[in-house]
Amino acid sequence: MVANGFIWMLYGFLQDLPSVWSANMVGAILGVYYFKEFKSYCPVGSSNLPGTARQHKLIVSWIIFANLFVVFNMSKTKAADIIGKEAVFMYVVLFASPLAALKDVIETKSAVSIPLPFTIASTLNCSLWSIVGLLKLNDFNIYFPCMLGLGCAVLQLCLKGIYDDGISDGRAGDSHQEMSKV
Repeated sequence: MVANGFIWMLYGFLQDLPSVWSANMVGAILGVYYFKEFKSYCPVGSSNLPGTARQHKLIVSWIIFANLFVVFNMSKTKAADIIGKEAVFMYVVLFASPLAALKDVIETKSAVSIPLPFTIASTLNCSLWSIVGLLKLNDFNIYFPCMLGLGCAVLQLCLKGIYDDGISDGRAGDSHQEMSKV
């Protein structure tokens, strides 16, 4: 989230789009806060991330520095083109990542692994940015990944609606029901 917000903020600056850079500046700052909070609740050396918290900080730092290198060493047009393409990639990865659990959701008939608050937020965010990107800014780098993200979010909502958390069919929810008795 931090890297994604930072990249979009840079893109907004390079394209002279205050609505893009200001919204994503807030997003990057909130991403830092979220990461700090998340890390404070993770046991030291936990392996529930793909990698460690230290590796995440290192990767995000490299992304930030690499993008600043592009901004300060290329023409504004070339930098905007490169960072715009990178932003599209990052956005799609961010909003499609919950679909990594798709196979598990279908096999277990439980959508417990799909975070509903994130999915609702993604649906709203992608809807609004799709509209702004297409109708107001007419910027492919904004509306295209937002429309893909919207498709991913709607698919996740459908899976959540179809399978819920698996409690009703007695399969995936058994452990949840047993835990609630304790």
